Amino acid sequence: MIQFTIVTINWNNLAGLQKTYQSVASQTYRNFRWIVVDGASNDGAVEWLQTVKEPWAEITSEPDNGLYDAMNKGLEKAVTTPGYTLFLNSGDWLYDERVLERVAQTIEQATTAPSYVYGDFARFSAAGRVHHFPGKPIERLFVGMPSSHQAMYFENELLKSVRFRDQYKLSADYCMLIEFINQVPSREQIVHIAQPLCVFDNTGVSVQRRFEAIKEDVQIRRRHMKLSAVRNYGLYTLHYLHAHVRNLQAALENKTA
Repeated sequence: MIQFTIVTINWNNLAGLQKTYQSVASQTYRNFRWIVVDGASNDGAVEWLQTVKEPWAEITSEPDNGLYDAMNKGLEKAVTTPGYTLFLNSGDWLYDERVLERVAQTIEQATTAPSYVYGDFARFSAAGRVHHFPGKPIERLFVGMPSSHQAMYFENELLKSVRFRDQYKLSADYCMLIEFINQVPSREQIVHIAQPLCVFDNTGVSVQRRFEAIKEDVQIRRRHMKLSAVRNYGLYTLHYLHAHVRNLQAALENKTA
């Protein structure tokens, strides 16, 4: 039976954490661990976490050095058991109550044991709307993330060999994914589920600082994908323009909400 580990990091986001908890607790598939890494919140989250007595919940609360330091703490706990790890931060949630069930069935039915499973995703905007997006082919990883990290499942044995590089303050998840995929033995061990697996909060740090994240992406492609300068800065220009368009769309959406 496939075991999942769900890592949730949190800092001063009690309402979002409770939403994530409800999403996890409602899953029909029950073979999972929920690892919560709280950064010593002072908004009531610590007190609320003390009331969570689920046998599948493993909770710690202590100061950390930021987003990716907290995610690394969760990763290190996750890989102590076999199975697959999902990073589902506070405020994000699984698309419906059967997500883990569908992912487990996909893994069990695969002819070759997958190292990496990812799906489509949905984005929850500041205006309260949900927008759906398909996952992209893994061959286009040089362009950017094939999906949101909340829709990605990493095989734990291979996950032991990577970390979130905290010199990247906004795009360390992209760097980690590149390094992870580079170690997957064969393309057959990468599986895309053409169904939405998560809804993520579109008001997070990396979204708010998208233009800074685009600059980090250029560094990551150069160092970890050896992408040529022409292709790299061509992608930078396209992503920069796309981010402007998204900001305009978000502004219009908020205005009409």
